[in-house]
Amino acid sequence: MNGALQRPHVGWPLFMLLVTGVAYGLTYTLAGVSVRGGIPFFAYVFWLGVGAGVIMFVLSLLFRKPPRVTLTHLKCYLVTGASGYAVPYIIVAVVLGHGVPAGIMSMVIALAPMMTYLGAVMFRLERAWWLKYLGLVIGIAGIVLIVAPERSLPSPDLVIWILISLMVPLCYATTTIAAAIMRPPAMDSLSFSAGYFLTPLPILFVAMFAAGDFWAFGSGFGGAEWALVMSAVVQGLGIYLFLELVMLMGPVFFTTVNFITPLTGILFGMAFFDERLSYWVWIALVPLFLGLLFVILPRPGPK
Repeated sequence: MNGALQRPHVGWPLFMLLVTGVAYGLTYTLAGVSVRGGIPFFAYVFWLGVGAGVIMFVLSLLFRKPPRVTLTHLKCYLVTGASGYAVPYIIVAVVLGHGVPAGIMSMVIALAPMMTYLGAVMFRLERAWWLKYLGLVIGIAGIVLIVAPERSLPSPDLVIWILISLMVPLCYATTTIAAAIMRPPAMDSLSFSAGYFLTPLPILFVAMFAAGDFWAFGSGFGGAEWALVMSAVVQGLGIYLFLELVMLMGPVFFTTVNFITPLTGILFGMAFFDERLSYWVWIALVPLFLGLLFVILPRPGPK
């Protein structure tokens, strides 16, 4: 046997992928419980980062892999943390707080790989291929099926908030591209996760005060507070698994989590909020999944 690095048996990564998909699907429901339970939007995102960041920082110290604080590392933490956590979760908190079903929010995230592909082509990380462009068009058709039919949504007022939520997969695509371009070599996933959550916190703290959203845990500890605590744990776990899976199996393998997240998000929304989605929303899963399939297909090499 040679000393070359080998991929692990696929069974363990598949289990990690399933756990990640369940965690991501649960995230949006927990966010809905928190903000609909009275926690202000900016405060929710700030304390989410505090909880997840402290958890990952303590783990990185226990495993003797603390985050490095060079300028290169700090820039990577700030860009990926802002685009992958701070900005999108403010948007998630706002749109869920205005009544967008958690299940639909989890479906919108399926556009992230399609937007990532566009960014990869722009930054010359991938070559253009017409089939993947077609996948993007088909995926967008899925979103149209959610917002266009008159009886698709519980209220027509939600259309604008779902359109705003499209910024979330765009942010996630930015994170993926930024991590590919900016991540220093040999950066451990635990230390990356800690820096990812902790670095944007000073900006979020100022934004929380500026928005008049200051809130801290008081004497009462109800469902909204417990959901926030669970969100921090789930977020820390989800980001760590994301980084590990990309390192072990590559980004294409991880992209398949987007087949799991919408389904688990819908199920959690039904369990927590008794969400009953229209048949238009269920039909929209078909073009979303088909578009995702086209985007993750490997481009055939020259014969």
